[in-house]
Amino acid sequence: MLDEECIQRGKVNLHILECFIYHIFVEFRCVVFQQTVGKRIGIYCDHSLADLFLHHYEADFLKNRISSGRKYVAKTFNFTYRYIDDVLSLNNHSFSDYVNLIYPGELEIKDTTDFICSASYLDLNLNFDTQERLQVKLYDKRDDFNFPIVNFPFLCSNIPASPAYGVFVSQLIRYGRACSSYDDFVHRSRLLTSKLLTQGYCKPRLIKTIKRFYGRHHSIVNKYGVSVSKLVLDISNTP
Repeated sequence: MLDEECIQRGKVNLHILECFIYHIFVEFRCVVFQQTVGKRIGIYCDHSLADLFLHHYEADFLKNRISSGRKYVAKTFNFTYRYIDDVLSLNNHSFSDYVNLIYPGELEIKDTTDFICSASYLDLNLNFDTQERLQVKLYDKRDDFNFPIVNFPFLCSNIPASPAYGVFVSQLIRYGRACSSYDDFVHRSRLLTSKLLTQGYCKPRLIKTIKRFYGRHHSIVNKYGVSVSKLVLDISNTP
């Protein structure tokens, strides 16, 4: 049984939680507004709160289906995953029929499925080809913006050159891990190379960095079956 100290500690924690949720104020042009929808941005526990909130409804839904003798419905969610508020459900054709029964009405549900065999999840685009093989490539919502995005270091800034070129390597690693197709990997790498060249990067050093990436992280690009010379030529051949 819980002693009085634990109960009081729990009450204090609930009080702090209520402050996080219900006492959110924003000042704009000397006017103070209270936020009534959503949670405070930037608090350390925001992800945990979202997980606990959504897990409560998900667990209740599955328990109710099992206890009512409809275990087969619960099994259809075997390949359903959620990262914070982004949900991915594979091979579950009835997911859309149950989604409004799982989550509360105040949640706005947005379906990002492109086609029956294609969908975007987090920063990935998932697609089943004609042979029912899963193909993955990067998805960046910023690609659809009608204005340029300012990101990645500029060499004219105070950032040292070595860490700046290290960003190029880290992105190549990310692209290689995310892209099933070599063409998709090269497409992303070319876009990045072009952008870095406009931000003061030296092309010979970028080429040297590509070679170093190939040597140190060959296991990532080994699936493409290309030589280092072809990799360098394809990535550095920017418009």
